[in-house]
Amino acid sequence: MRSDRTLLRWYKIINKRFFDGACPDRVCIRWADPEDSHWEKKCFGEASLSVDDEHHDYQIVMSKSLNEQWVTRMSTLVHEMIHLATQLRDDHGPAFERWRQLLSDRGLFKKHALRRGCTLF
Repeated sequence: MRSDRTLLRWYKIINKRFFDGACPDRVCIRWADPEDSHWEKKCFGEASLSVDDEHHDYQIVMSKSLNEQWVTRMSTLVHEMIHLATQLRDDHGPAFERWRQLLSDRGLFKKHALRRGCTLF
């Protein structure tokens, strides 16, 4: 499986600038496949272990239809990156919230943090 180049580029930028490299390097970030259409209409994204892929340990799969706008796309990517930073152990509990707060403290959710004129929520 191959990563979407643009999503992977943003992943690397965000990982370096705001996660201090806490997210894994061996990750595939891609759009949902057409056969996942039932999933794609109800989930913005999902982080999971990568199965049957010798090049990646984890994967982030994102819905193209629900992440059309750049801000939504980046917010979904960051959300799924937090799951990877917690090593998929803390769904949306205290460890997830600690990461969300740390990213906020590091300025990720401020206007212009990633793109001029844009604010992530």
